[in-house]
Amino acid sequence: MANNRLLTILRTGCLLLPLQVGCHRELAPSLEFSDVKYWSMPSVDHKVPAPRSLTIHGDEVYVLDTAGRVLVFDGSGTVVRSWYMPAYDVGRPEDIHVLKDGRIAVADTHYHRVVFFDTAGNVQGMLGEFGKGPGQFIYPVALTEDDQGNLFVGEYGGNDRVQKFSPSGEVLANFGRFGTQEGEFQRPSGLAWSAGNVFVADAINCRIHVFRDDGTYLNQLVGVKQLAGRPEADSLEYPYDVELDGKGSLFVVEYRGGCVTQLTQAGVLVGRWGTTGTGDAHFSTPWGLAVDANRILVADTGNRRIAELRR
Repeated sequence: MANNRLLTILRTGCLLLPLQVGCHRELAPSLEFSDVKYWSMPSVDHKVPAPRSLTIHGDEVYVLDTAGRVLVFDGSGTVVRSWYMPAYDVGRPEDIHVLKDGRIAVADTHYHRVVFFDTAGNVQGMLGEFGKGPGQFIYPVALTEDDQGNLFVGEYGGNDRVQKFSPSGEVLANFGRFGTQEGEFQRPSGLAWSAGNVFVADAINCRIHVFRDDGTYLNQLVGVKQLAGRPEADSLEYPYDVELDGKGSLFVVEYRGGCVTQLTQAGVLVGRWGTTGTGDAHFSTPWGLAVDANRILVADTGNRRIAELRR
């Protein structure tokens, strides 16, 4: 039921873009990778769940799947341990992030909270409850952290916004609101922090916003309403996640575009890789990505696999 509602939103989102949107996207430069591999997801009761979110921590990769599990893969793509979310029967979580203090934070979307684990899967604490007030959530869906250990949480569900929390859980700021204007969101499903700026993947509005981390709105990098002179190839089709590499580039996974897109922090398109499909060099509704110095990992959700793109 939830997936049907999401598909309805996606079909009517992005200001009712026609199906031929991005007809010049093939003109974008192609990203080059030295090797591409695919990791399999472990089954549950003879079914193969799909990955939704993933994050790299040292030699391990933490993955959320649609069975409500946290899976820990080693660097070669083998699962070394796993655990279930405390209330996975309520709904499946949608983002995972390893904090600087070593805890694993999970946006437990349909339970209206963030859950913290140690690396063995033991619950270390929780943040939030249902509501629209400070420190409350409707559907928390995105996480990132700054270099001081402050946590940013993006949520959707009609109260779309980003909240900033201190390491002790105190609300420091909240910014954005539901809507289609600059600085407003429809499903802020991806967050990344760099040098005092927060990059927000505004999925349904098909754009990336930039805020100062005190909540001051700065600008919109890429979106449906392209800046004057911007080619159509620069458009985004449902950006569901955004990550930064160590060199300052932004990487975006496009849910409907079926690709990984690289941008500069000024919003200049560097290149793309992938297209919608089920074979090699294809993605189907990719949900999240993680980046380090050597590779990009993509939660290829519709194809129920993880793509490893070696740089």
